[in-house]
Amino acid sequence: METRPTPLVSILTPSYSQAAWLPANLRSVACQTYPRIEHIVMDGGSTDGSVLLLETEAAARAAGRAGSRVPLVWRSEPDRGQSHAVNKAFEASGGEIIGWINSDDAYFDCEVIEDVVAAFAAHPEADVIYGHLAQVAEDGTIIWLNWVPRFSRRLLGIVNFIGQPVAFMRRSALEQPMLDESYHFAMDYELWLRLARRGCRFRRINRITAVDRHQALRKGVTMTDVLGSDLGRLEQSHGRGYPRGKRLLSWGFYTWRRAAGALLIPRVDRDLAFTDVRTPKRDLVRRQLFSWRKRWPDDYRAA
Repeated sequence: METRPTPLVSILTPSYSQAAWLPANLRSVACQTYPRIEHIVMDGGSTDGSVLLLETEAAARAAGRAGSRVPLVWRSEPDRGQSHAVNKAFEASGGEIIGWINSDDAYFDCEVIEDVVAAFAAHPEADVIYGHLAQVAEDGTIIWLNWVPRFSRRLLGIVNFIGQPVAFMRRSALEQPMLDESYHFAMDYELWLRLARRGCRFRRINRITAVDRHQALRKGVTMTDVLGSDLGRLEQSHGRGYPRGKRLLSWGFYTWRRAAGALLIPRVDRDLAFTDVRTPKRDLVRRQLFSWRKRWPDDYRAA
């Protein structure tokens, strides 16, 4: 009987003062059914209890008390920001396949990495494999599901439709350093545009791979000015920019994505890796199809 190869998968997590969300992140990696994973966490010198959490979890795993075979490698030291932390984690990693989830994000269920590795094996030409995204509230309730299309370089030049936690990359497609540290918000978008420009091949798998947690201190709430600056630079460096009729095109894309996301709702029945909270499907359908306000988390609370 032919055996399937089991390449090492390295999961990179930058973290700074995220003790509230870090346990769910760690759990979502630790529970994975795939047998060869390393989880590398680079903490920026947190003082909120994150260091004790990492120290305790790493010791429990090393002693075989945590019920997980996934080794946890971590450091806590000052850094130059999120991109620098990811680059340090990448440098310390050894995996042939690289995943990147921030400390307030997580994988959707415990079979994500197993399915991703199988997809890489089935499509050896693929350099990046990505899936759909679940946006969740602070308590782990699913707000709605972000369906993503098959890869289009033209569409990527208009909008970053690949959420950072949903993607996995072959190490052979990446450079050292992995991220451009001059970007402090759109570093993932810059990476996708750079890989696409180099001719790397992207492939979507039709499953939810990760969650994006909407919480009050996330960058999307506190650093919108930095996002605008980063996107302006990407237009100059990578040709990223909206064509004429951008508002209509943008509205059409997000309408399409929201409607298609409704088809993913039956998949939330599976055991979730990031939360014990169960989201009523009726509430999820209502938010998915009829709740269009974009003020988070107010929209979730009002729905």
